[in-house]
Amino acid sequence: RAAPAPRAAKGADRAPRSMPLTARQKATQELSDCSLEKARVLVVGAGGIGCELVKNLVLTGFEDITMIDLDTIDYSNLNRQFLFRAHHVNRPKALVAREAVLEFPHDEGLDIKAEHGNIKEARFGPDFFRTFDIVLNALDNVDARRHVNRVCLATDKPLIESGTMGYVGQVRAILKGRTKCFECDPVAPPKSYPICTVRNHPDKPVHCIAWAKELLFKKIFGGEDTDLVDTSEEHPDGDDNGPGAAAPPPLQRQPGETARQYAERIFRTVFEADVERLLNMATLWKERTPPVKVVLGSLSLPDAAPLAEVEQRAWTVPECAAVMLSSIERILTDRTAEVGSLSFDKDDPDALDFVTAAANLRSAVFHIPLQSRWDVKEIAGNIIPAIATTNAIIAGFIVLEALKVLRGDLDACRYCVCNRLPSGRKRDVLLPASRLDAPNRHCFVCAGSTSTLQLDASRFTVGMFLEQVVKKHLSFHKPTVDLVNEIDDSVNPLQLCEGDDDALDDDEKAQLDRWLDTPLDQLPVKLGPGVVFMVDDTSQQLKCKIALSHCLLDEEHFPSGFQFSGGMPAPPPPAPPAVADDESSARNKRQKTEGQTAAAVTVVDDEDGAILLE
Repeated sequence: RAAPAPRAAKGADRAPRSMPLTARQKATQELSDCSLEKARVLVVGAGGIGCELVKNLVLTGFEDITMIDLDTIDYSNLNRQFLFRAHHVNRPKALVAREAVLEFPHDEGLDIKAEHGNIKEARFGPDFFRTFDIVLNALDNVDARRHVNRVCLATDKPLIESGTMGYVGQVRAILKGRTKCFECDPVAPPKSYPICTVRNHPDKPVHCIAWAKELLFKKIFGGEDTDLVDTSEEHPDGDDNGPGAAAPPPLQRQPGETARQYAERIFRTVFEADVERLLNMATLWKERTPPVKVVLGSLSLPDAAPLAEVEQRAWTVPECAAVMLSSIERILTDRTAEVGSLSFDKDDPDALDFVTAAANLRSAVFHIPLQSRWDVKEIAGNIIPAIATTNAIIAGFIVLEALKVLRGDLDACRYCVCNRLPSGRKRDVLLPASRLDAPNRHCFVCAGSTSTLQLDASRFTVGMFLEQVVKKHLSFHKPTVDLVNEIDDSVNPLQLCEGDDDALDDDEKAQLDRWLDTPLDQLPVKLGPGVVFMVDDTSQQLKCKIALSHCLLDEEHFPSGFQFSGGMPAPPPPAPPAVADDESSARNKRQKTEGQTAAAVTVVDDEDGAILLE
């Protein structure tokens, strides 16, 4: 029998690299009625959605692609960002994503560029955006998405906006003058809790975790001096001479004190002495269950070492006490140089052990269910559930919507959603699509309407207004702010901030800096009808007017100290209740709070059960 014919070398029977893509590109054009060769695409973000998206663009036939991403690759990205491998860790995401997709079959005409940088940098300003035909967002934070939304509106470039959280996701086109922009429906403010709730009367596990992470950990290891008990609730009129206002016991390590002795003193101070201080504040417990002390001497402590491997069940109170004491000893003994400047890191076993144990002991004091080490890591470590298939579905929707825009069929664009559970009348739809809404006429970004800001003008200084409202809450990047009386022309405008710092000399900077500590109601331009803040950000080519209304807001409802209404008449602020509400009512009200300050703990939770602590 004749010998078999020699087997062809691997890959020898394949067509040249350009042939499969040429066929694919023709098929894409036939299906979409859209020519892709000259389309210039800007992709912002190269993470979970971005990896899937740039892969889709290359395999669909797009030839001119620019990617921008600020981040570098971390080991935690590797389970869902499939363009990256372990040897890529610590390298820029955009650069590695470019290298990876160039390994796919592609046409010789493919031109893909990658930039490692912040989309808010000056080099990526409006003139840069004007060089593209469409912008595709694959971002994971609100501030950057607002910036891209504003620049696209300013340059009249179509934007495909997207986002995922766990099993859910959404995609929609933002078309100037035709559809809602990203800020027409403001992102729901994260839940906020006044610091007095965290310090004095927590009622949820997240309150206790925030207390352990943001207060106790920083006090012992981070060098921050803060009282763990808020005595203002006992004496709201400022009289601090009652039994509940006693000075806090010192927590500094004393000369000659061993790490174990110091750890035990911390325990007794926090879970015995401080609880006694709270119990002395009798007014707090008229409508609440009073706390109970955890007495160290009454506990039989187990060995803490094996508990580090117990992540899926909540530790008992004695186990928490043992772990807390052990973690303090380890940090003080093995990491002496870090004490005083240590920051919490969810991947730091010592820090996670301490926060888990301390939060659970705090929970035991206030009759709150204890949490497992895994649950505490999710909450304290800002872990957002990321599902690879959700990212893939959303990336596919982005390309489909982009094809509609590029062929000019804007009426065909849809708001596309990926649901966790079926919806619709028959509960049989997982990927619903609906028509895009028209712009919101009250939107201060795309409609240019005057916004309303309510706050206590006697307490809020110019510096607080600029940092907390203009830059943080409203995401202005380089704002120039003037206080203007639009009714009385004889009143000269007062400049409070200059967006282009480089354009100022030292004397001009000093002239502006002198206003930073001035309360808003003490400025030369007096607040009143017709007086507005004019905010102009050239980096976003956005201008807006903010009318300020002096108002005393209830701290429980507005921990940030202000309420911003984007173009819509501001609702009257709720008056502080005359009598204490029951606990369920108080919790419902806190869930409706808007904004945050340094003295508020902010959390966001999705429907997967993970809560994010900021």
